Formats: sequence, structure tokens, C-alpha cells
Amino acid sequence: MLDADTLEEQKHWFESGGVRESVWRPMMRWVVRRDLTMSMLGVPRSQRNQIERCYDGGLEQFIIHSLDTVFTRLSLADNYFWRVYMTGSYSASCCPEYLKEDNFNRLRDGLVDRISTHNDSVEGFLSKSKTPISHFVLLDHMDWLCNGNRQALASEWQAIVNRCTEQAKVLWRSAGLSVDFVDSLRVSTRGTQSAVGELLTYNKGLASDLHLLDRVHTYGSFYVAELNIA
Repeated sequence: MLDADTLEEQKHWFESGGVRESVWRPMMRWVVRRDLTMSMLGVPRSQRNQIERCYDGGLEQFIIHSLDTVFTRLSLADNYFWRVYMTGSYSASCCPEYLKEDNFNRLRDGLVDRISTHNDSVEGFLSKSKTPISHFVLLDHMDWLCNGNRQALASEWQAIVNRCTEQAKVLWRSAGLSVDFVDSLRVSTRGTQSAVGELLTYNKGLASDLHLLDRVHTYGSFYVAELNIA
């Protein structure tokens, strides 16, 4: 499948070459139902609950559908995420942009000095930073907080509001098919209490288009929004 010249050939090997049947043996179905398995894969119980609640067929069917999409609708030729999962390494033509020779040389020749790293929570970093921030990439970590620690999630969004520039961009994803725990959070802006949803303008069209192209494809939903702080 990794060497297929076309998506049709890749799909053929997945569907007709015994790959699908090999992956979804009864033992594998049993394994993916275990909480321990999901925890070891970085999927906490809160995320599993979201999938079970939203997805027809639950977690097992969600994983089956996700893998079918990866192997039959998305080309593996440039999918460096799944290449490294499957083989343990990248190739020269299938790797992250920063590892491609020209880009890596630019990083080594000085661009890497523009990067700073911090071991902290989002809220912790923002509370210590004095620099206004225009872009927030939150990945899926809010799924971990939405059920058991909503106060921490609200505090994090307060820190985002305190430190963001006007019309800052925010991006995140979730295991759930829809997220209902962000918009209802309450934050203070210029002495006035507001729901986070009142401050966000969602670009649903762009998010939907990009989600279809997601090469990892193990998340139920994706969000792109503008944070409007006047």
C-alpha cells in the first residue's frame, strides 16, 4: 500500500489484499475495547466517553471507519504520520516539512534559534508571558479537562483571553463529533462576563474542508475560530 502509485491501487490492496481482515481479527476487536489499550494509545476515558456517546457503533466502529478512511480515501504517498506508524521511520519523500533537506538546512543555519520551548501548562505559560499571542493551536487536550476539571478549562480560557491579540486565531480538535463544552465557559473581558462562544467566530466551512484532509484521521471533529476581543 505504501508503494501504490494511485489511490485506487492502495484501496485495492487494503480491501482485496487481506489487510482489512488481518487488522480486524476478533482478538484486535477485543483489544481496542479495553480502557488500558486506549490509555496506552493516549486516549483517556473522557475522550472514549465522547466517542461512545456521539458515534453510532461506539469506539470500535469509530476506529474501523477512521482506518477505512485513511487507507481508502487518503493517499499514503505523502502521509508521513501513518508511514512512521507502520514502518517505524520516514522516507526522504514522505516526512514532515522540517525534515526535508532544504528546510532542515534552513533550520540548522539559524531559523531554529527563533523557536523557544516551555515545560508548562497552557495557562501557566500564558500567565508568565508578557507577549500578546495571535495564534493558539490547542490540539485535543481540552477533551481531557471537559468532564473532570471544567474549572481548569475555564481558567485556561481566561488566560487565553487575557493574553490574546485582537482577532486571534484558535485551532483545536476533539474525539467527539461535536464540542459543547467550550462555548458555555465563562470568562471576564474588560470587566464584563461573557460566554466563550460569544467571543468566537467559527469558520465552519474551512474546518470541515480541512478535517476531510486530516491525514491522521482519528479525531471526530475539528475547529477553526477567531477570538474577537475588542
